[in-house]
Amino acid sequence: MKKINLLKLALKEGKHVFGTWSNIPSPNVTNILSNSGMDFIIIDLEHGPTTYETLEYQIYAADSERVTPIVRLSDSTEKNILHVLEVGAQSILISHVNSALETEKIVKSTRYSPDGNRGISLFTRNHGYSDKDFKYKMQNINEQIFTSIIIEGEEGINNLENICSIKNLDMVYLGIYDISQTLGVPGDVKNKKVINLIKDLVKMIESHGVVAGSIAPDREYIKFLIESGFRFISYRADSAVLLDGFSTANSWFQKIINDLA
Repeated sequence: MKKINLLKLALKEGKHVFGTWSNIPSPNVTNILSNSGMDFIIIDLEHGPTTYETLEYQIYAADSERVTPIVRLSDSTEKNILHVLEVGAQSILISHVNSALETEKIVKSTRYSPDGNRGISLFTRNHGYSDKDFKYKMQNINEQIFTSIIIEGEEGINNLENICSIKNLDMVYLGIYDISQTLGVPGDVKNKKVINLIKDLVKMIESHGVVAGSIAPDREYIKFLIESGFRFISYRADSAVLLDGFSTANSWFQKIINDLA
């Protein structure tokens, strides 16, 4: 049966997509997030404590609600890319990419021949644990895979034009916090230097037919990203939203106590 990548389909149709980052290694939390109506959840294997075993269950938890799980890896080694794809991920996001050559290597690692050089194992979740209709499944996987990278530093920014020209690259995600550090204003993502640069970069990315993505720390920034041309918008992270929610609730509680005192 053909498995459609709903995220890739929505972006192909020109839609905007919305989601969040997951740093909490819990299938339960992933499933709760997946019931929110978001389009995707980025499961972070770089900064979070998630293991490959937990990742597999988080993918199940998102898939069950027809939300696209995206796996974020800290490097572009073929071994790590293959590992996350074999447990059923249709979408990956690779950090710290700096060149067209590295981007091409990543793209080829996610696709079977003739589009790439991805390793073959017939009896994984990726193929429904069966060698039946294997050629058809290989073709379907090549069509549905969503391959994306993160540009974070000066080298990647300088090479962005060539990076965006790589065939079958679906998205370039701008790591605005690292970019702010590169520009000498670490963490100040609303600084004019950062704002002006990412406006220029998103135009370059989308002009090549590649989707531009980034993160929004608040509602105002969501609006700015959309107005600037971004179509893939991530909002904060599960851990941050959980803390925000209960910090606000605690503030309400303290105010009630003080008012009644």
